[in-house]
Amino acid sequence: MLPSQVDTAVTLLQSIWADKIAPSAPVAYAKSALALTPEKLEELKATREAYFAKIENTLALLRAKAVALPEKVTAAVTAAIAEARAQVDNAQLFEKVKAAYETVLKYPAVVAVLERAAPAAAKAADAAKPYVAKAAAFAEPYVAAVKTKVMPGKKTVEQLD
Repeated sequence: MLPSQVDTAVTLLQSIWADKIAPSAPVAYAKSALALTPEKLEELKATREAYFAKIENTLALLRAKAVALPEKVTAAVTAAIAEARAQVDNAQLFEKVKAAYETVLKYPAVVAVLERAAPAAAKAADAAKPYVAKAAAFAEPYVAAVKTKVMPGKKTVEQLD
């Protein structure tokens, strides 16, 4: 291609972007969502970090109560948390942490400790209800926006499962 042809092609592409793509609804929505992102991202990071800290505290508490967990299990949880902290935008890593933690909770020695602690756990669950409601309320506008603006006429997440 000659330099003048390249210039013409670039100019045409820029005009297509400026006239057709940039003012489109999806781009406008993405720009508005991006404008809200810094505060929401920090809030999400703080919530995730609190969750990870609680898991780490649980592991420390189990060690303090002389619950012998296999090194492989604790290493898997610790590695999953470290990986999820490094890549905040990867939801699959968050699920990996959750799965590893659930493996710890199913371990027989942990089950015995949890059964003895059931009354305190019920109290903790009651205390967590406001936080769960806050998290659901926080996510609802984003879920609704994705359903209406990003996926109009498409199957919902529930239908895809």
